[in-house]
Amino acid sequence: MSPHVTGQQDELPKFLTEYADTRGARRILPRFLGGRPPATRCIGEAWHVAAERNPSQLLIADRPPDIDPEGPPTRTLTQWASLVDETAAWLHQLGVRAWDRVAILKANHFDLLVLASAAARIGAVPAPLSGVYGPPVDGTPICHILLSRLERPFLVTDRAHLERCALDPTAVARLTRRTVCVDGTDGRRDLVDLASLRGGSVPATRLRATDEPMWVTHTSGTTGVPKLVMHSATSVHGMALVESERWPLWMGPQDTWAFCDPFWHERVMANQLTVATIGLRMIMLSDATSPAVHRLLTEHRPTVVEAMPNMYLSWEGMAREAARPFGNVRLFLNSFDAIHTRTIRTFLDASDRRLALWIQAWSQSECGPIALRPYVRRSVRKRGKRPPVNQSLGRPIPSYGKIRAVDPTSGRPLRRGEVGLIEFSQPGRCLAYVGEQDRHELKRNGEWWNTGDLGVINRFGVVRLIDREIDQIPGGSAIEFEDVLLDRLPALTEIAILPAAQQPPVPVYSTSGDTPLDPGEWKQATRDLPELAAPVHIRWDEFPRTGTWKIARVQLREKLMPDARPVGTGRWT
Repeated sequence: MSPHVTGQQDELPKFLTEYADTRGARRILPRFLGGRPPATRCIGEAWHVAAERNPSQLLIADRPPDIDPEGPPTRTLTQWASLVDETAAWLHQLGVRAWDRVAILKANHFDLLVLASAAARIGAVPAPLSGVYGPPVDGTPICHILLSRLERPFLVTDRAHLERCALDPTAVARLTRRTVCVDGTDGRRDLVDLASLRGGSVPATRLRATDEPMWVTHTSGTTGVPKLVMHSATSVHGMALVESERWPLWMGPQDTWAFCDPFWHERVMANQLTVATIGLRMIMLSDATSPAVHRLLTEHRPTVVEAMPNMYLSWEGMAREAARPFGNVRLFLNSFDAIHTRTIRTFLDASDRRLALWIQAWSQSECGPIALRPYVRRSVRKRGKRPPVNQSLGRPIPSYGKIRAVDPTSGRPLRRGEVGLIEFSQPGRCLAYVGEQDRHELKRNGEWWNTGDLGVINRFGVVRLIDREIDQIPGGSAIEFEDVLLDRLPALTEIAILPAAQQPPVPVYSTSGDTPLDPGEWKQATRDLPELAAPVHIRWDEFPRTGTWKIARVQLREKLMPDARPVGTGRWT
């Protein structure tokens, strides 16, 4: 690594001046096939470019913005771009300047993207945070750890997160440069009331150079403290290429896209470039459990729906309703994690379209989409099949990405059909883990990046995901067992199979109505599975979850089996 930023090096944190290179790409499809790169690389101008290209197109939020609570939830792209300008003005009034870090820690809402774009527009480095973390580490709240790694950022927050993240006056003074609260200070003198900053002039635009750090987000944090992942305009452009291209049966301006991923997440940060490029109507859902979801789906009849896998799982009951809120959907998307076969089947059956399509994307915050897999109704017709069809995640896009399996100990590439750690090579890899660059370098091997996932690649180049290395089960796959049991036991609303050294894996499950399963029914469903410990029944809301609704398996195992040790090393997480 070598310094990338000229001037100001002595004033900037080291992570903003020394980081790994990334690889860019102009397009995936050639021009004669309609190759369409994103219209911009910079999140600081994403909503202005969107407004220039489709000024009257609507973007619908499920409630008014927290930074403009008296304003409407539905606005044109031009109006959302104006809110970006207003936000940049009050951030500038707060004192934010080029290269300052702006941590954003507030209720999930589309206005997280407005805040991030406004900060990037004036040359600062936004860092959206979820605020949903596990227990303290050695007595230190995880949020404090992340803020300290950003080295005294400005902070935009709300009163709920101040309390949840233990940000008392002492912590605010120690961890932040200035902190603005979007819903009032409640008499605290260490906070700045957002209302006091309004009305200033819009500052000059000062975007970061394409290879400089542009924003920071964090991973889900299923195994502990999330990693802070830093990207540039070049890396974000490389990730956004996949969905901005004109693929057959893909999205166009005629579509209405209902979107329910957490707005602090990498997926959504890169998605801004796609929205700016395609110009389709968006429905931005901030809470998967809100009644507004049903209302907006019914009112606007979206043609495209995207959500995280466990959010879809929680919507299965709604998908079976006679009102058919998903009846007009022609394309379902899920990103980042394996999706359960039962869930795919449920939603494809919930569409009235003759050729409804599901696209499963295996992705990571460090790089965006690694492999893609399409499904139609026929793909998921068989129930309880081993291995489940969804466990094969597809393959990288030709000419864009490539994957391989390597031996976990030696790093030696393995032959097709052998289980190993999956590595990938493609444009868009992140620049750094903020405050943990040694961890970033451990996972980087030239052009290859170690995902931390165990898998096997068949002779056709299709990857079958086994488990996270830390969550591995000797001689089996938790992903497989969980999917099969959800398909065989319709009463299940969630299941996690927890590995533990020196004992059989422990199934932990919840059911509709919170009624434990009949032991005979469990025995029949597990008849052909390897030995499992006696299942543990808990309520759905007792599963500890990350901000992306993933189950925090390490935390769950430590809660239920405090003396158990994992099978994997956790070295690659």
